[in-house]
Amino acid sequence: MVDVIPSPSVIVRRGRVEELNQLEEIYRQAYRGLEEYADTTTFRIRNYLNWLYSGEPEGFFVAEVAGRVVGFVSIHAEWWDKCLGETGELHEICVHPHWRGKGVGRQLIEAAIAYARGRGRRCVSLWVGERNWHARRWYRSLGFEECGVQLGEWVRMIKPLEEAHDQ
Repeated sequence: MVDVIPSPSVIVRRGRVEELNQLEEIYRQAYRGLEEYADTTTFRIRNYLNWLYSGEPEGFFVAEVAGRVVGFVSIHAEWWDKCLGETGELHEICVHPHWRGKGVGRQLIEAAIAYARGRGRRCVSLWVGERNWHARRWYRSLGFEECGVQLGEWVRMIKPLEEAHDQ
């Protein structure tokens, strides 16, 4: 008989301001090899994390496994884009490399999208590094589309949100 060790379940919940400093290491690990798209000093990373959280604390979610935070996402549902109008702007998603490929990122994105939908947004948008092929492929698998807009090294992607239908 083979013993199967169940993997711990992932809990996605709202992040707390006192957790921001511990997210620095997750951010650094998530951008390993992609530093061209990341802040790299402690000062800049912590300022960025504070900006993400303070911009819309209700849209800041963390993924936790066995009491340990392993990833986070930040979305601002009250964002204005000159082409899209009101959008849920997905500013950041980071998952510790040990937890990639286990559904953590998908659960974080789903929480962010549900949040934006609950705020009446009709689409979610993001910018992704043009050479971050893995992320671009992953976002496409989640229904995001590259819309042909590029700003320097950043590629614009959008995901239209279907309206909830009464059943």
